[in-house]
Formats: sequence, structure tokens, C-alpha cells
Amino acid sequence: MINMLQDLVQELHQPSVVFGLVCGLLYILSVCKDRPQFQKVISTSRIWTTVLNKYLAYKYLLNGASMIEEQYAQSNGQPFVIRTPEKMNIMVTSSAHIQEIDKAPRHQLSLHAVAKEFLQPKNTMNGFEWKDQRGIEGTGFVRAIRNLLTARLPELIPRLSTVIEDQIQAEVTQAKQTKDGWGRIPLFAAAKHIVTRTNCAVFFPAELSSNPEFVQAALEFPEDVFFAAEIIRILPRGIAPFLAKLATKNHKSTTVMYNFLYPVVQKRMELSCLAPELRGEEEPNDGVQWLINTTPKRESWSTSRLVGEIMAVWYGSLHTLAIATTYALVDLYSRPEYIKSLRAELSSSMFFQFQSTSEGLPEMDSFLKESARLSAFESTGVRRQALEDFRFSDGLLVPKGSWVCVPHRAMMRDDRHFPEADRFDGRRFLPRLPTPEALEASRLSQRSNEWLVWGAGRITCPGRFYAVVVLKLVLANMLQNYDAELEPIKGSRSAQWRTALIPRAGITLKVKPRQI
Repeated sequence: MINMLQDLVQELHQPSVVFGLVCGLLYILSVCKDRPQFQKVISTSRIWTTVLNKYLAYKYLLNGASMIEEQYAQSNGQPFVIRTPEKMNIMVTSSAHIQEIDKAPRHQLSLHAVAKEFLQPKNTMNGFEWKDQRGIEGTGFVRAIRNLLTARLPELIPRLSTVIEDQIQAEVTQAKQTKDGWGRIPLFAAAKHIVTRTNCAVFFPAELSSNPEFVQAALEFPEDVFFAAEIIRILPRGIAPFLAKLATKNHKSTTVMYNFLYPVVQKRMELSCLAPELRGEEEPNDGVQWLINTTPKRESWSTSRLVGEIMAVWYGSLHTLAIATTYALVDLYSRPEYIKSLRAELSSSMFFQFQSTSEGLPEMDSFLKESARLSAFESTGVRRQALEDFRFSDGLLVPKGSWVCVPHRAMMRDDRHFPEADRFDGRRFLPRLPTPEALEASRLSQRSNEWLVWGAGRITCPGRFYAVVVLKLVLANMLQNYDAELEPIKGSRSAQWRTALIPRAGITLKVKPRQI
């Protein structure tokens, strides 16, 4: 009977089944909560009072981004609280609070603890686990991505361009064709395919990045981890692991990735212990090797530990970049008035400068930056978990176990920070005087206290330079080689889950080769 149930569930889209049950309960509660009969039951029953309180917390799951924007609008710059099913999130917006978060000791406010709760790695990543406090086991992945990958971007651009061009062509070729010759591409799915293949070409050796089984697992892995982690966070501990296994076919993508990566990493770790003259081959130049080379020397990491680190880095490199690519293309083809000038920039010497240096293209920088401002898919940033009670200098308390966050999406849509904030202006960030200093400050990849997309202070996204290069190459290929039209989007273009706004699968782009 149990086997029959498992077979039935796996024939469906398992994550949708689980989340459908949760959403159905939320809908019933939202419809009934104001009815007199329901209120009467609540007033006489402690159980139903608890149910209503849970509803108010679980409402956050389906409406978190909107709740944050509403509270931000009412807060007048003061801290406010958002309650989630698991804990309390304290939102702060002032520069003083953000600076104090940045300067807080690692044993008090932790980003690692936030990531650990988000991903539930012990249950979703083959038992991989990390400490709550950043730096205890080293931060080799930061150096590998921020330093080694960024330094190699100019030499990687030809390879990245080829992979992106090939994958976009494959998406167009495989798309359903209209009678007038357009290919109808499901945009979010295509973006995930493009980013997966591109990242594979950089992070993994050729024997893996060209293996269809491995690439498919790499594509599915972030979504499987996301769904499994959410099930484990939301549902009772007694049934959550079982349902998480059902939803991910027993964590199939995780297992496939792990089994492919383990022997590669093991062999390379053994070679790295030998003297250069004894290795017998040139050292590989890919993300796996960079992570091995930056493993903290004071720590003796096992092969399993390093494979887990690689898989955690992979999750972050694919999930966010695929969503950002989707929204950038939606914004581009929602506003075709920018296409001519962007194509002109790509036809100029500035594009060759970008190809040789990985920097430049100021108009595209400005357009992408405006897309990131208005189409930010994550409502909060600079998130930290309090490992112990933390008190700001003005007395604001973050209790142990709570999170403190910055609602940067709402802040970027605030006229106090950006004039006419609701209006999309693709040239908003173009400097009036294009001096080298002004151009550098206006780049999407640059971080500042006013631009919190990449984080703040000491902890910022180490892969931001790579992400910007990939975004520019995708848009460049689309603009240079294709004509495209965005099909009308019915309703919202995104679905909310917690603080994220995830592109809807039904967004479709009509594409055909460009006639020059």
C-alpha cells in the first residue's frame, strides 16, 4: 500500500502536491476567519486561537513580500517586525542600524546560520553541514569566487559567449513555432537552462559539464533543495523528511551530483598533496580546482566536506542568476524603446573593451541596474540570525534565534532614495559626466551603502562580477542575433513565497533569428 502511494505521488508534481495542501489550508482559513461562526469558535477555544495565530504567521509564506512592503510604508523609517512560522524577523532601514549589523561580531549575528536554515543542508545536501558561525572552518569559497574566478573573467568570456550562444540557439530551435515563424520560449525555464550550462562550463571539468545526466542533475538540484528545505521547515518533524524525499524522488539530483563529483574531487585532492613535478599533468582551471586550492590550510577537509561546499556554492550560483536573467529579459522586451540604443552600444568599440576586460557597456549597466532595482526578486537582504541576544546602540533588541534584515526591495522603490521610484528609467544610472570614476561608481557590480543588492560592508556577494558578465552576455546575444517580443502576461508576472518573488513559468518570449 505504501509503495502504491509513493508511485501515485511521484506521478504528480510532488512539490506542488505538498504546497497545494498548505495553500489550501491557508485559503480556507483566510475565507473563514471573519465569519461569525468561526469567530465564536475562536472565542471559546484555545485551540482555534492557536490556529488563528498560526494563520497570521503562515500568511507570510504566500504574501511575505507584500507584507514587508506594507509594513515598510507604514513604518516611517522605524524598525518593524514581520512574524514567520518559525521566528520573528526584525526589519531595519537606517544607515546606523545597517552599519552596526556589519560590525557585529560573528558570534552574535550570523549569515551562515541564515543560510543553514534556508537550505537545511544536513537533510537536503547528502548530510553536508556547516557551523552557524562564519569563519570557524574558513571561507575558502569566498576567495575562490571573489578572487580566482573574477581574475579569470577576461579569459573566460570567449568560452562563456560560445556556451550562451549555443544554448540560446538550442532553446529557439526546440521552441514551439507559430505560423508566422516565431519560436515560443518559456522564459524562466530557458533562463535556467542557459545559466546551468554556462555555470557548468566554468565550475566543472569537461567530463562533467558535457555529461547530460550530470547537467540535468545540476539543473534540478537547486529546485529540489529549495522544495525539500521548505517542507522540512514548515511541516512537523515526524513526516517532513518522508515528504521531502517523496518531493525530490529521494533527493535524486543531490545523489547524482554527489556521486559524480566525489571521485573527481578525491583524485584532485590526492594530486594537490604531491609536489608539482610529481603530478604529471597541468593543473585544471575550473571552479572545482579553485575551491580545492583555497581550502583553509589549518583545516583538514574531507572529500565529502569539500563536495558539500561545491554543491552549496552551486546552489547560490544558479538559483539567483537564473531569476535575475529572467527579469532582465522581461524588462528589456517590455520596454522595446531601449533596444536600439543598446544595440548601438554593442556595435561600438565598447563591446570589444568589455570582451577583453569584462568591464564596460555603461548603458547596459544602467539598464540592468534599473532592472535589479525595480525587479528585485528578493525583498530582504543583509540577513543575520542572532546567535545570542543582540542589542543595537539605540536599545533595539534582536532576541536570540530571531533574524534581523533590511527590506531593500521596498527601500529601492521609495522616492526618498530614488526620485520617481515607481518609474522604470533604463538610463537612471548613466553618469552625466562619464569620467572613469563616475563610470566605475555606476556599474551594476559596484557595492555601496546606498546599493544593497549585493549585501553590505564586510559580507557582499563574491560572485557579483561573474553574474554581471553572464547577464550582459545573455542580453548581448539576444540583442545581436534575435528579434523578440514578450507575450502579454496575464496577472502578476511573479509568485510570492516568503520574501521571494519567483517568475511564473507561463511567461513566454517569442523569438526568431534577426534579419540584419
